[in-house]
Amino acid sequence: MDKQDGDTIHNCVIKRRMNPKKRRDKVYIGCGAGFAGDRPMAALKLLQRVEHLNYLVLECLAERTLADRFQVMLSGGDGYDSRISEWMRLLLPLAVERGTCIITNMGAMDPPGAQEKVLEIASNLGLNVSVGVAHEVSVRESGSNSFTEKAYIMEGGVSTYLGAAPIVECLEKHQPNVIITSRVADAALFLAPMVHELGWNWDELEQLAQGSLAGHLLECGCQLTGGYFMHPGDEHREISFQHLLDLSLPYAEISFDGRVCVAKAEGSGGVLNFSTCAQQLLYEVGDPGAYITPDVIVDFRDVSFRPLTSHKVLCAGAKPSPALVPDKLLRLVPKDCGWKGWGEISYGGHECVKRARAAEFLVRSWVEEMFPGVNHSILSYIIGLDSLKTTTVNDDPLSWRVSNDIRLRMDGLFEKKDHAVQFTKEFIALYTNGPAGGGGISTGQKKDIILEKQLVRRDHIFWQTGLRCNKVADSNAQQITLEENSLKTDVLLEPSLSPEVIDLSPAPSGQKIPLYTVCHSRVGDKGNDLNFSIIPQFPSRFREVEADHNTTVGEGSCLTSSK
Repeated sequence: MDKQDGDTIHNCVIKRRMNPKKRRDKVYIGCGAGFAGDRPMAALKLLQRVEHLNYLVLECLAERTLADRFQVMLSGGDGYDSRISEWMRLLLPLAVERGTCIITNMGAMDPPGAQEKVLEIASNLGLNVSVGVAHEVSVRESGSNSFTEKAYIMEGGVSTYLGAAPIVECLEKHQPNVIITSRVADAALFLAPMVHELGWNWDELEQLAQGSLAGHLLECGCQLTGGYFMHPGDEHREISFQHLLDLSLPYAEISFDGRVCVAKAEGSGGVLNFSTCAQQLLYEVGDPGAYITPDVIVDFRDVSFRPLTSHKVLCAGAKPSPALVPDKLLRLVPKDCGWKGWGEISYGGHECVKRARAAEFLVRSWVEEMFPGVNHSILSYIIGLDSLKTTTVNDDPLSWRVSNDIRLRMDGLFEKKDHAVQFTKEFIALYTNGPAGGGGISTGQKKDIILEKQLVRRDHIFWQTGLRCNKVADSNAQQITLEENSLKTDVLLEPSLSPEVIDLSPAPSGQKIPLYTVCHSRVGDKGNDLNFSIIPQFPSRFREVEADHNTTVGEGSCLTSSK
């Protein structure tokens, strides 16, 4: 393999681009993955159905998965997402043939390691590819502000949310087939190719705000096009099983002037409309007037969505907030919180809740017998009875009789591994020592790592890009052609049911109606913060409603409350 040395190390202070070049009037960017557990086949279908995609972004790194990856590294495993092999084997042949650049944060804590793996896969497929990296690095200073050491894997598992600049530089210098990053803000993964292709500069904040809007809408994949949306019995969200099976991942068309349209593949299932866009807009957003990204702080309060066709929606109204750009970036630092242990067992039939209560009592007592005081580190709830409530149900046995099929779940967070292991042993002992009729026991334990958040000055955070290429010497190496890698996507679909084609009319004035019939809700979380969003079915009926934290609802907009 030919190797090109890494490029210059940069800090994250924003610097204007020198004579940026506009390469296109419009750029087409698709989302191929919205989280680490997403479906590679859906990404392949998007590539096949939307031939003009310039970029495909695989967003596969959350704070939870980053913490999990750090634990794998501590055990001697890979610092990058091990599923990158599965994704690249499926997508690389068609992406290379179509000229679609793949951008992914599957590099996690070791982008160069992921880069090497992708080159290996490409060689096995008989493909000549160039693979770039854009990632955070650790540096030490040695007098006179000179850098003397760098590490590809961040020391101690530390990661910082980078912006779009490293990816833009990698595109400008190398034009690779694939770019692998470390922890980059989700929206920035999509914003970077916009900046590169459309010639935007870092002080053109109106365009950056609209571009970040597009990235934020796309980042969760099929959640924009009907995934996690279908709800039987709700006439506004009723989607047939066949339509749910054939969801299209979304893509966006972004113009030089900041015009944004999000879309799904023509003829696909699912739904793309005001409601799906609105709920994704507010997902994981605290203050909609100041959504912070490394590149621009965005005000979403005047965003509107206007359907252009059954598969395309115009998105407008994102603008920079008065704060403009953050002067510090968010850093994630792993923290050891002890050991988790958990167990589950099912009970069904007559007095199943009482049997579950007896099982809980026994496990707690056995653990206390072995390690006095540890019992207080265990939480219990019964799935099917009180698992969805903020407080447990009352102890009246009459309220238990409606439950005929339940599952006891017990979770412990312990200071020592021995406590977690002993807890799982005691739980398994229910098979011969517990109440009758229990089954389906599952247990486990693992180290509990959380990511503490810190704000760090931009000039204290560094990044670097680089490129490596392979050369396939054997012309008879394995080749996967477009025809061989094709899927049957001509599924016969019934007409999609969406609010745009339903005869909708608000309830008569003064008539009491269930809230469920006029809106639906969506919940998102970031760490310990939870946001709850309300999306009206009739946005034109809302003008300005005062909500928590002085959030307002305007025509075509949505309501969010953060707690």
